[in-house]
Amino acid sequence: MLSLSVAACLAVALVSCDAAGPEPFEVDVVVESYQVAGEPAAPVRLTRSVPLDSTFDIEDAGVRGADVRVERLNADGAVLQTIPYAADPDSVGFYRPVAQTGNSVPDIEPLSTYRLRVATESGDRIRAVTTVPDTFSIVAANRDTATYQSDEEIAVRITPSRTPGRDQAFYIFSTESLDPTEENLVPLIQEFLRQDENIVLQDVVITSSPILNEAGYTQNADGTFTLRLPWVAVAFYGPNRSRINVLDENLYDFIRSQTAQQGGGGFTPGSIPNVIETVEGGAGVFGSMASVSREIYVARGE
Repeated sequence: MLSLSVAACLAVALVSCDAAGPEPFEVDVVVESYQVAGEPAAPVRLTRSVPLDSTFDIEDAGVRGADVRVERLNADGAVLQTIPYAADPDSVGFYRPVAQTGNSVPDIEPLSTYRLRVATESGDRIRAVTTVPDTFSIVAANRDTATYQSDEEIAVRITPSRTPGRDQAFYIFSTESLDPTEENLVPLIQEFLRQDENIVLQDVVITSSPILNEAGYTQNADGTFTLRLPWVAVAFYGPNRSRINVLDENLYDFIRSQTAQQGGGGFTPGSIPNVIETVEGGAGVFGSMASVSREIYVARGE
């Protein structure tokens, strides 16, 4: 999956950075859910936003007792299928899909549109819609082992993924360490953890790259694409599981605008745009992606 850092700002107030100055703080129900094409319906996390100067506590911020469902829609917006959700008794604010026919959770259909509907006990009514990218596959890889930050990058050739309403796909690499020990941390992440005592080892087990657009990959004559694993997406030496994710419109907009909030995108002070959200009646992101994965090994340099 994507790194949790993708949604790091969901738990706190999203303050406007435009010239008009910060907006007054209002408590929002914050949605976090990433549906994956061809995989069982994913959980939905619901929390309430807290001011930037407050401590986030999931026991206080997690939304309890909500009615949550995800609906698959046809081209006219009619409901084809409803996936009910139930609160996870062991995780405050998490809602998980309820198994249906055959005691299984329905898979998310590629190229389909899904609508999230939430009703809370306090009267909040939340809706969000995502259209799922098409699935794709790995054709070949030049290697599965590479030395960290060497010129011998791991390059993967993939089939194209069609995203409705868009003429190009946007990708993100996410890498999960399969042996996440302090001894295996790469130097950049070691330094990062030393500088911020609020970040712990578990927070960097999964890390993500920036968004890769068409300038970041190569289109081949046979219609496939070649993507190269960015070293910035690697936090640990040793065995890793690397995922290539194609983003829907919601995730693409949210991540690129969140990057601008964090100082990326070349914006000058006072001109940073707000985070782009597509949740009606709340905040956060209800998005989808298509993913493939491959195990790789990152060796230490000399």
